[in-house]
Parts: sequence; C-alpha cells; structure tokens
Amino acid sequence: MTFIETSIRQSASTFAVVILVVLFGLIGLYRLPVQLTPDVEAPTISVRTTWGGASPYEIEKEIIEKQEDVLKSVQGLVKLESSSYNNFGTITLTFKVGTDLDDTMVRVSNKLNEVSGYPENADKPIISATGAQNSPVIWMTLKMREGASGDIRTYRSFYENEVRHRLERVPGVGSLFVFGGTERRLEISVDPARLARYQLTIGDLIQRIQSANRNVSAGVMGLDKRNYRLRTVSQFQDPSEVGEVLLKDDGYRRVFLRDVATTAFGFEPNAAPVLHNGKQMIVTGVRKEPGANVLELTKRMRAVVDDLNEGLLKENGLYFEWVYDQSPYINMAIQTVRTNLLLGGTLAIIVLFLFLRSVSSTLTVAIAIPISIASTFIFMSAFGRTLNVVSLAGISFAVGMLVDNAIVVLENIDRHRRMGKSPFSASYDGTREVWGAVLASTVTTVAVFLPVIFVEEEAGQLFRDIAIAIAFSILVSLFVSISVIPTITNKFYAISGRKIAPQSDAEERPNPFVRVVMALSRATLKNPFTRIATVATFTSAAILTTVSLVPKAEYLPQGNRN
Repeated sequence: MTFIETSIRQSASTFAVVILVVLFGLIGLYRLPVQLTPDVEAPTISVRTTWGGASPYEIEKEIIEKQEDVLKSVQGLVKLESSSYNNFGTITLTFKVGTDLDDTMVRVSNKLNEVSGYPENADKPIISATGAQNSPVIWMTLKMREGASGDIRTYRSFYENEVRHRLERVPGVGSLFVFGGTERRLEISVDPARLARYQLTIGDLIQRIQSANRNVSAGVMGLDKRNYRLRTVSQFQDPSEVGEVLLKDDGYRRVFLRDVATTAFGFEPNAAPVLHNGKQMIVTGVRKEPGANVLELTKRMRAVVDDLNEGLLKENGLYFEWVYDQSPYINMAIQTVRTNLLLGGTLAIIVLFLFLRSVSSTLTVAIAIPISIASTFIFMSAFGRTLNVVSLAGISFAVGMLVDNAIVVLENIDRHRRMGKSPFSASYDGTREVWGAVLASTVTTVAVFLPVIFVEEEAGQLFRDIAIAIAFSILVSLFVSISVIPTITNKFYAISGRKIAPQSDAEERPNPFVRVVMALSRATLKNPFTRIATVATFTSAAILTTVSLVPKAEYLPQGNRN
C-alpha cells in the first residue's frame, strides 16, 4: 500500500497528523522570541578594566597590551579591538558566527586570569557578552520626585548598591549602560604645611593608609586541644577611624593622620553631567542578550521599574522615568507584515475561487496555506530562529507558492472524477499520476533557498529566516498536496453523492480566458519564425526592464521609525 493510498484510506490518521502539526506549530509560534530583525552581528565579548586617574597611554601600556597578549589565542577569535580612555580601557572580541558565548566567556575569563602585574589600584576586568558597541533597547532616567530634597548626582552609589542588581536580574538583560551622577567616596584633605612640619610626604601618607585599611589572616594557633583562627581586623568602618592611623612615631612624638588632614565622606567630580530640561539625572540604557525576546524583556523590565517606583525609589524620593523602548515600533512593524500576510492569503483564496469556480475546491486548496505556515514555525523553533519582519516576509512570499502543488493535484483529481471514476479512484489515480511532477517542482524551488540556510557570516544570519520559512513551508505543502488534498477530495465527493457521467476532454468547453490564452499560444507556435520571434521579444523585454528599473545597491534599506 503506497503512501497516497494509505493517506486516503486512513483518513482519520491523516487528519490527526494535520491537527498535531498545527498544534505543535502554534506551540512553536508561542515560544519563538520576537524582535525587529534577526541578530546579524557576530558574537562579541567586551572586557572593561578601570584604573582611576590613569591616562589613555598608561591604560594601554600597563593593562590593555598585557590582556591582548593572552586573549589573542582564544579559540574562534576573528577580530580583536581595543580602546583606551581616561580611567578605563576596553577590549572587544569578535568570534565566528555560531560560537557558544557561554563557553567562550569561560575561556576569556580563564585567559584573563593569566595576566599578572596589574597596577595596584586597578579594578578587576569586567566581562560582558553584549559587546561594547551594542545599542540599548530600553532607555530610562532616574530623577528626583517633586518636593524631594537632595541632589540626584549624589545617588549614584545608592543606584549601584540597591538598584542596579535588580535591573540586571531581569531575564534577557545582557548589560546596563549607566552614566551620570557621582559615587560616594571617603575624602582625605591634607594640609601641606603640617605635612612638611612633621617631615612626611604624600607617598608616606598613602602607604600608611593602605597598609592600615586591611584585614590580615594570621593563621591558626593550637591551644588546649583547640584551634583558634587568628586575624587582625583593621578595615575602616567610619571616617573617624581614618584619623587614628599612626603616621610616624620617633620615640618623642606620635603623629596621627588627624594631625595633618581631615576626613569626611564626599563625592567624585561629576565630569560628564547629564541634563534633561536643565536638570541633572542618571541615565540607564538596557542592552539585551543575543537572541533575547525584546517584547518579553520590555514587559518584564516595566514590571520591575514599576515595583521600584512604588517601593524602594519612592521611599528615597526618586523615580524612574521610562524614556524609550523598541516595543511600539516592533509591534507596528510585525503587525504590518501580519496584515499583509493575511491580505495576501485572502487574495490568493479569492483568485483561486475565481478560476476554480467551486467553493469546495477552493477550500480544499486553501487548507494547504494554514497547515504549511503552522508547520514552518516548528522548523523555525528547531533552528533557534526568531519571529521578526524578515521571517514573516519569507512566509508572506511563500503564501502564493503553497497552493501551486495543491492546484495541480486537485485539477488532475477533478479530471479523473469527470471521467466517471469513483471518489476513491479519482483521488488516488489523480494524485499518483502527477506526484512525480509535483515533487520535481518542489525540489527545484527548495534547491534555490535551501543553500542559503548554510551561508555563514552576516548575510547568512540575515537571509536564513527567509530561506527556512520558504523552503520548509513548500516542503510541507508537498506532503499536504499528496496526502491531505486527496483525502479531503475523497470525503467531499463521497458526501456529495453525485453521479458524474464520463466525458472526454474534447467535450469540455473552456472559459473565455482559457480560449484567449490558447489562441495566443497557437499563434506563437505557428511556425519556426514566430517561435524565435516570441523568445527574442520576451528576452529583450526582460533585459531592458531589468536595466531600466534596477534600483541602486546598498547593504540594507534605510528605515524610518518616526
């Protein structure tokens, strides 16, 4: 028993498979991340190292060059770029497309552990998987509430200690881009005259403060069958403790820090203030993880921000103002493509009805559209793709192709039915007769798009969604046309119960449109001269049209979000 015959005879199993395919397709659609366009950037990892007070030259010589020496051997690395600024330096690592960022971040971290001899007051490198140049998808500003006292610039430490980690914990957040405000710090104001009186230097002062502000483990001491862990605790807990640091003891006089300096909490200089309507604020940009669902990320981030505004921030006289996110434009763009997709499917069904002139035949062919589209989402989910305007455009392109196979099979089944055959014989013979031609047509179409799936670099990431959508939807339409279509026609013919008198093709009267087309075809095939003239005319017209209407070349079209 062939596949076609099994599909027709086991109609319940065929319909069950169709229902399962549609169901899993809807599940795949629900699980697909939604974003505006595919991720076309190569995987990148950025390393940022801060060294307060250092110049770009010092950053490069003392930190960046040492890091570059160990990072250049990371597996899969394609490009390494570094930048040095006042107080910090960054290294951006670009990897091959398809690189597992989680595994690569571990490799980068291990390589950075090989770097030795960092400057004494340099911070540890911070590794981020979003890349230093990725644009944030959400912008927020932290401001003072009306009537609240205080200066927003002094809340940077509060933001870093109490707020930042709550934003970074939101699923889909890659990193935060924060600027504005100044962090709290302990300031020691030295009196140079007093320092000179006691014959001390700034270097002596720094050395004594650093050595005093640390806890030191002194090992373990065994006493009476017990072990006691010894450690000296001397880290500063209060500004007044700093003043008790002993700077000098010559046997006659003991000089403390309070004798030559004053200590108090202050704030770092605000080198780059951020203003909005003349008022300073702290700005937060949210970068997404590669492949994250932007709409879900925005929804979760809004919930966290609302919770902060009603709780922690409200208690401190602050609030987050939501400035920008991509969700309105993404929703609008995707909704536009969805509308065009539905409109295209509706027009395809209307055209089918005008030519088939049968409601049952039109519905039989039209059923291939939702089945094929739903199954496409299964493959898109399996390949780890996202729902974006490119993938939806690919599905829109495929709508017109999905009914081609079904029309060929249905027309041949209808021809066999007019020959007087039973519903089963007409459905089986009509499908078996043309399935080879349908297979060849499908394979040639798929062969055009399937290689695009395996293209690497940015072009592959950009066009892979279209290739997957078209190739797999057409493949599914092949199985629909040779299994579902004959099963449905068999049921429709059996339900109608009409007896069809056998008639030959010669007895069939074509409609006026067909008569015109056939007349033109006979005119072009009349003799060798008309055939050559027809080929030459259409070829020349195609070349002239292409040359005159070809648009200018560019990498991507310029969009307008306003």
